[in-house]
Amino acid sequence: MKVAINQGKDNKYLLSRTKRRQLERKLIKAKRNAWHHGDKIPISIDTLSSSVEPEHDLMKKKKKKKKKKSKDKSSVLTFDEKVAQKIHQKILLEDNAAEDAHIKKLEKLLGIKANKKSYLRGFIDDGLDFLLDFCDKDRRKEILVAEGDEHGNAWYDEQDEDQQWLANKQKQRVELVNQKENELNNIEEEKKKKRTVVKFNEQVQTKTIDDDSIEEEDDSVEEEDDSVEEEDDSVEEEDDQRDHDEDFDQEQSFNKKEENDHDIEDSISLKEDIYGRIIDVKGNIVKNNSSTLYIPPALRQKLNSSDDSANAELKRRLQGQLNRLSEKNLSSILIEFESFYCSQSRASVNSCLYQLYQDSLISSLSLTGESLLAEHALLACLLHSNIGLEIGSCLLENYLQIFIKHINDEVSNKTNDNLMIFISYLYVFHMTNGKILFDIVRYLLNFDQLNEKRLELILLLLKTIGFILRKDDPLQLKTFLQELRTKCSSSTLLSSSSKRIEFMMDTIKSLKNNDVRKLPGGFEPERIDRLRKIYRNLVKDKTVQHANMLNVGLQDFLNVKEQGRWWIVGSAWQKQISQDSKNNHNQQVEQRFNEKITKLAKHQHMNTDVRRLVFGTLLTSEDCDDAVEKLHKLNLSKVQEREIIHVTVHCCLHEKGYNPYYTLILQRFCAYDRRFQISLQYHTWDRFKDLSLLNDKQLANFGSALSQLLLSKSLTLNIFK
Repeated sequence: MKVAINQGKDNKYLLSRTKRRQLERKLIKAKRNAWHHGDKIPISIDTLSSSVEPEHDLMKKKKKKKKKKSKDKSSVLTFDEKVAQKIHQKILLEDNAAEDAHIKKLEKLLGIKANKKSYLRGFIDDGLDFLLDFCDKDRRKEILVAEGDEHGNAWYDEQDEDQQWLANKQKQRVELVNQKENELNNIEEEKKKKRTVVKFNEQVQTKTIDDDSIEEEDDSVEEEDDSVEEEDDSVEEEDDQRDHDEDFDQEQSFNKKEENDHDIEDSISLKEDIYGRIIDVKGNIVKNNSSTLYIPPALRQKLNSSDDSANAELKRRLQGQLNRLSEKNLSSILIEFESFYCSQSRASVNSCLYQLYQDSLISSLSLTGESLLAEHALLACLLHSNIGLEIGSCLLENYLQIFIKHINDEVSNKTNDNLMIFISYLYVFHMTNGKILFDIVRYLLNFDQLNEKRLELILLLLKTIGFILRKDDPLQLKTFLQELRTKCSSSTLLSSSSKRIEFMMDTIKSLKNNDVRKLPGGFEPERIDRLRKIYRNLVKDKTVQHANMLNVGLQDFLNVKEQGRWWIVGSAWQKQISQDSKNNHNQQVEQRFNEKITKLAKHQHMNTDVRRLVFGTLLTSEDCDDAVEKLHKLNLSKVQEREIIHVTVHCCLHEKGYNPYYTLILQRFCAYDRRFQISLQYHTWDRFKDLSLLNDKQLANFGSALSQLLLSKSLTLNIFK
């Protein structure tokens, strides 16, 4: 809304732009309020502008305020304050005059003229020229050593203990500073020294030459000449021999010292990077002839004896935490274990934890308490979910290998019984799924005869977590129980009247009817629920509970050395093919074709097995259909299939005349899949770059093949772009 302003002769002043906008906004509000209250609606801003002062009047008022503020402070002061200020100034002037008079009096008594040169000369004559230098820290050290006594303490009373203590303390500081400065200066000076080679009795020694050493050598030569003239020949020979021995010993000791200094410098400048290589300050790799092989960190720990003491200390601290493990203080123990994993290497902590678990839980004489096994399993599962998969993987891998090792033990050996209960509780607390458990029990059933020990292990598993398995995977549990019944009925090592058979039948019946009370031996679901609740409270990330669950079978753990740990991130593994297997593969490739074809392949530079296979298949096929079928049966990968295009074009170019056999093969493959068409297009572009290297026959063959491929629409005209 635009409001017109009356700017006639009656107006005594003009409004500024900002004031006019303010008045326009006020006018709008006034109209709105007047309309709501039923009052008279104002038409223009003239009614509102009466209360606004002109801008030039405001400027005059601001200037007056500034003038008032800029008045002298004396006008603000009261009468008493003015008198006090004058008295203070008068006292300062009198003090300055008295001080000047006292200085002139002293100058007259001392006979010093009032100029700078006479001041300096008077200080030097009185022995006070060192005062300013003594105030400087660097110069003070030199003065203490130069003008003090032999220990650097110049001004103190020997009988005063305080002065002696201060002097000794100052002496120690000076010695430390001087020692550091001398070390730095020696390193810099040794780098600048020149080196020459001096021969003594066909032995080469290095000697440093400075200006002072040259003068000393000249003086010694002159003294030796005088002694030669005065002394007899026999004395001269003895002295020369003695001097020679002394010089040789001094130089040898000097060289040893010099070599030690250089070794220290090299050790300071050299360091090891993250890959175990030795590098200098600039980052260049330094080759060490003494140890050219790279030693992995795991083997390096075995070589170092200091690691044994460190592992012993770590094991002692872990053992202390495990000794007080219970449901109440599980959270504090978990925090301590997490700090161990942060401060120590995970491999060392995992190995120590595995050894402690094995010593305390896995006993061959008797069954370990089920509550103790459950609490230790709960701690391992919490570490597995909060820190990393490698913790649970390490425990499971080692314990399963022990389990398979003791699979044929007698009934009295309880090692596998304790392991079965421990692995069952690992499943309860979500470290692994039911796949590993069913693999274990089926591994026990796959033996020719089911004996009492294996049946006891299966029943122990069903007793511990049978109802949990029934809830999680009922179909797989049902099929397993049917297999168990048939295996027990066919086994000759088990008698039908055996107590274990009766126990098994009661267990299967209670699982089938979902009756916990009738399970022989008892089942405590309350304890498992209580421990699971503790697990849910202590897990940091609730989403990783199922993400960190190991979906790994028994054979994967047992074949780690052959197949690798594929379930751990960063544990990539590649199967190593031995040299014998490679040679056998090469022999098989050569035996597929006759000797003439193999020689021709070598002559045409078919340097890989895939190229030799494709080349031999092309030359030994009856027609293009047979060749395409045989090439498909080679089961090559997508990357290896490109060699079909390359070898086919190579054979087409090196024929004496144009042979449409190779062009038909290319057409069939281009029609089969577009990736062959793309490979042929890129290979054609590469050939365009090397046209100058082809002879007339090869150019003619290449042109004929290209025209045929364009007519068959295997290639498009885009290749000429």
